[in-house]
Amino acid sequence: MTQVVRLLKPRALLWKQFEARGPWAIRYPSLQDTIFVLVTGGSARLQLPGRPTRTMVAGDFLMMTAPEEWMMGDSEETKPIRFQPPQSNPSARSIVTDPSSTAPTFKLLGGRFSFDRTHLGLLKDILPSVVEIGFATSGATRVASLLKMLGTEAWEGRPGSALVIERLLEILLIEVMRDQGEKQANVNPGLLAGLADPQIAACLQALHQDPSRDWTVATLAKAAGASRSVFAQRFSEIVGLPPMQYLLRWRMALAKEMISQGVSISEIAFACGYQSASGFSVAFARHVGCPPSHLRPTQN
Repeated sequence: MTQVVRLLKPRALLWKQFEARGPWAIRYPSLQDTIFVLVTGGSARLQLPGRPTRTMVAGDFLMMTAPEEWMMGDSEETKPIRFQPPQSNPSARSIVTDPSSTAPTFKLLGGRFSFDRTHLGLLKDILPSVVEIGFATSGATRVASLLKMLGTEAWEGRPGSALVIERLLEILLIEVMRDQGEKQANVNPGLLAGLADPQIAACLQALHQDPSRDWTVATLAKAAGASRSVFAQRFSEIVGLPPMQYLLRWRMALAKEMISQGVSISEIAFACGYQSASGFSVAFARHVGCPPSHLRPTQN
């Protein structure tokens, strides 16, 4: 999980404190980035495409990757306005107040962050496009604490804040993955389900620690402490891919990262378990759809 998160490289783009009392509604545009919302006070109506409208209350957390247009507001009677991101201060606070209203003040902490486009497929394979963590769960408590620290770093701009924000975002993503892993381990196949199974987790740990090794289904089964036939079937059912196909996908993810860093093809081939640069290049082109040279960063 840590290796995957580091490949994703989460980066903060926008932080927003929002407070409202009285009639209000905002329609948010579709995005290619990931957004999060934490309600810190009051309640609001949430409307997501293709889902029943529901009420978010204090402590509720929502994260969406590449969301379609969505809306929040005090009621369905209020006409929504379109969200306008701040032009000068991305950490600005917005306050919408009706002095005559006696309704409780609604408070929200929201933000937007991006991931390395090279590895977005990893994120889509691990997490659903919409993640909701209810206020009454331990996961929500941990997420709220992290977002409070993230907000402090974003708004105060202290020395080293960029590095602190980067690390806190990584921890936030891991906490969300943990929460989803506990909820979906027995529902949806994938990496999180594999990590929740002791035998498959042992295999995944060995595979990720030494991707250059000449792995076979038999040696992976030995790492998992299971027979070859039982292991292969169990791995496919839990992770959603046969073990050797998962190994190939992970090797190609590592290869993409090394290519972006300017590592030579021969070094990448060795690190990914190939005996020659030509053999690696053929496998890479077959899996990714283009030769490794096409992903080299351009030199200005």
